[in-house]
Amino acid sequence: MSEAFEPEILVLYCRNALGDTDCPPEGTREHRGFRARYIMMPCSSKIETGYLVKLIEQGVDGVVVLACPPKECQFLVGSARTGHRIRHVRSLLEEVGMGASRVGFAYRQGLSAEDMAGLAEEQAKAVMPLGRNAMKSTR
Repeated sequence: MSEAFEPEILVLYCRNALGDTDCPPEGTREHRGFRARYIMMPCSSKIETGYLVKLIEQGVDGVVVLACPPKECQFLVGSARTGHRIRHVRSLLEEVGMGASRVGFAYRQGLSAEDMAGLAEEQAKAVMPLGRNAMKSTR
């Protein structure tokens, strides 16, 4: 990855997507070629369309949402709803020319901190061709 542009990736993850033995990552971590901020959610269904749009509007380069598999959701339909919301946000971003791949999504279970870093890296690679988020402030 280019050193000129190191994307900022926000990883929003369902606590049910985690493995039993791993300590969940929280906060910001520097990785090779990108920076990731990890935030655990009680359920991926808490991630609303407007919230995702606001994150992009505030300048995050990319977001990846990690949800538990639909049949494993403790709230029955939470992760399925999230999938629909992600598709909607991706279509909105494509429509305004920001690139649908700024927002990623995956159903996972038994994730380790290392797995999550790998998924954040995949998202960073997806964002690289799009460049820096034009909404990012130049502070």
